[in-house]
Amino acid sequence: MEHLKCDLKCLSRDILADIMARLDGSTLASAACTCSDLRGIARNQRLWKQLCNSTWPSTALDEAQHLISSSTDGFRRFYADSYPLISNDHKDANNYFPIQPTLISPSNFALFIDVYYREKCITSSVLDGIPMETDFGQDDDTTTGLMSWVLNCPFKVVPSDINDEDIEDGDDGHDFISLVGKADDRCNELKEGIRLSWVLLDKKRGKAGNLSSWKPLSVKKIWASNGDYILHFGCIIPVQERLQLPHNLAKCLIVARCNIEEKHGYLRSKEVSMHIEDTSGAYVNGGKSLIILNQALYCSRSNNRHAVKKGYIQFEGRKQEIIRKKKLEETMADWLCISFEVVILLILGYRILPIYYMVQ
Repeated sequence: MEHLKCDLKCLSRDILADIMARLDGSTLASAACTCSDLRGIARNQRLWKQLCNSTWPSTALDEAQHLISSSTDGFRRFYADSYPLISNDHKDANNYFPIQPTLISPSNFALFIDVYYREKCITSSVLDGIPMETDFGQDDDTTTGLMSWVLNCPFKVVPSDINDEDIEDGDDGHDFISLVGKADDRCNELKEGIRLSWVLLDKKRGKAGNLSSWKPLSVKKIWASNGDYILHFGCIIPVQERLQLPHNLAKCLIVARCNIEEKHGYLRSKEVSMHIEDTSGAYVNGGKSLIILNQALYCSRSNNRHAVKKGYIQFEGRKQEIIRKKKLEETMADWLCISFEVVILLILGYRILPIYYMVQ
């Protein structure tokens, strides 16, 4: 039997480049490891730019081009850093952070945010940090400008508004889209259909990381509103001991608020926000939040989304454990206060009653 042999050298470089342009990121990276010819083709930034643009439409926006192309290895490194999710791995957590806190500035970061419904993009946004001249360290929590940045932009993104006339016309533009599922099972439909990506980029060092869990971790309907739903995404970040957070963990929680117009079955994104909290449920703001965000860029990565969700569940379990302990401590403190008050009343009664009877 004659053995067939495929010699890549028989194909021209243009044909090989066209073939590799049709591959996904992991396959393209694997092909680059086979031989020097394919490795040379795989280094072409145009291939990785196409992959990034198809995976994250925000990278195709005009304001995103100089942010990624100016970094080392450009789109290839951006894809390698952003495609896998951040893993909750405590190993060498204190070695993930090679940068001094005093060198971190809010203007160092850029955000690439994309929201999808069944592989169709609903909205995309790019935020190029905050133009601030002063660098901040972890002791600058009281700085007004930094607190404003941490509590607001770029942690909150509101897509452009869509008026009712657009919906009446049936325009399925960039900000709203027709739902597929049944009207009586919207939560499950959103959980299965909605995907969100929140990529953080350090512009100076070209390091990126996806802070989202990709799939929703929870979906809830706001019953007091007219068809609004809250979706939670996020990741768990192991932090350094010197930050003094409970369990040395921080949760990056991304909250997406969307609206379903039941009459026409349209879905639109209303708001996407992000905040950081520890296992006690307290918000982490100021310089500490910058340190945690920067440390997230150096955490382990994983393509196992179930492992990422498992880490989130473990974090919530520890959070509930701390809440239960706090409630128990508060209950015990209340009982001690009540007992102390009863004892005081008994002592006062023991001393006052004899005097009262003597006066009578």
